[in-house]
Amino acid sequence: MTRTGSVLAHGIGNSQDLPLPFDLVLQVGVVVVVLSFLVATLRRAPAVAVWHVPEKWNAFLRAHWWRNILRVSVFALATYIVGDALLGPVESNPAAHALFVWLWVGLVPASILLGPVWRVLNPLRTVHAAVCRVFRLPVTGVKPGGAGWGRWPAALALLGFVWFELIAPDRTNPRVVGAWLVGYGVVQIGFAVVRGNAWFARGDGFEAYSDLAGRLSILGVDDDARFVVRSPLAGLADIVPERGTAAFVAVWWGSTIFDSASGSPWWTGAVQTTGMPVLVNTAGLLIVCLLVAASLRWTARDQHFALALVPIAVGYTLAHYASLLIVEGPRGVVLLGHQWGLAESIDPTFTPNPMAIAIFQVACILIGHLLGVLVTHDRALRANPGAPPALVVANELPSVLLMVGYTWAGLYLLFAA
Repeated sequence: MTRTGSVLAHGIGNSQDLPLPFDLVLQVGVVVVVLSFLVATLRRAPAVAVWHVPEKWNAFLRAHWWRNILRVSVFALATYIVGDALLGPVESNPAAHALFVWLWVGLVPASILLGPVWRVLNPLRTVHAAVCRVFRLPVTGVKPGGAGWGRWPAALALLGFVWFELIAPDRTNPRVVGAWLVGYGVVQIGFAVVRGNAWFARGDGFEAYSDLAGRLSILGVDDDARFVVRSPLAGLADIVPERGTAAFVAVWWGSTIFDSASGSPWWTGAVQTTGMPVLVNTAGLLIVCLLVAASLRWTARDQHFALALVPIAVGYTLAHYASLLIVEGPRGVVLLGHQWGLAESIDPTFTPNPMAIAIFQVACILIGHLLGVLVTHDRALRANPGAPPALVVANELPSVLLMVGYTWAGLYLLFAA
């Protein structure tokens, strides 16, 4: 990830310095994907494994008091971050860390561990509820509707964010971050006032992002609102595909690919040669996202199989941003403490073990692809109940071939960007 100044330095040196042989990683990646496809063909039924949480724990997890505490705490922190970004000191300001690291990067592991947490914590939902109460507006919206749009609004919101994160000038300036947060919040709350609080699930890029990543969590909720422990595959199987799901996944995965590619020397040199970095980078981001969308349309042909790319996107996101979260996440906390005269003696500089990070990155990509192939097989089984195994395999083959290509691309970008 490229950043201006010293803020948000991404990765451990150059990617070619990572201590695993590149050719070995590629070979292992392809073997794992092919083997996972062969294993998947032995399955004759989709994943449905779930176990109910004991009632005493279920009652605690369903309790409102701890959710309200977390919701108010996140709202207070978000309010402080926005106010500090707009009015606080420019130096040692944690606003960029809060948006680009804590929220964007941290939301994926949080959702994998706990499920779609942003649905509960989203401060925009808190503000919307307060606005509706003050002005006596229905929380279901002045003019409910928009469900037919599916996840298209969230895809556009995510595209706007990743453009800001990767391309916008002065994007680490606290004033710019604060202005973007206010603008994003006003737009989202405005639509929610008109369309209702259900808007956030379809229109807030971060909530849709958390929801899809949270489907891989082993903690879920059944049709009776009881908490269950489940297979990650079962979580994805419960998704009802909507319009725009493939577009959202294409923006998510495509922007991460572009982030890796744009850090390469050849791209950096090409952009500098043109003298129009914003225009060229914007075109590059859009082209990559469109290529991913086209590949999904060619292989998937419906929203069901597009969901198979979610584990791959999650795995590559964790791999790509691992060192950023480990290094810059604590740095943001220290910067926040410095504003209150706390942790002034703490050195926020932390360098993780390169070998440990490299192994973690490779494991995330390979596990993500393995789960993606299994999801593809499950979707093929659900789409063709009772069909001969050969027909099921034939239907999923284009998607598996696409995943093999993504395995190569992901590992190549990780180690050669």
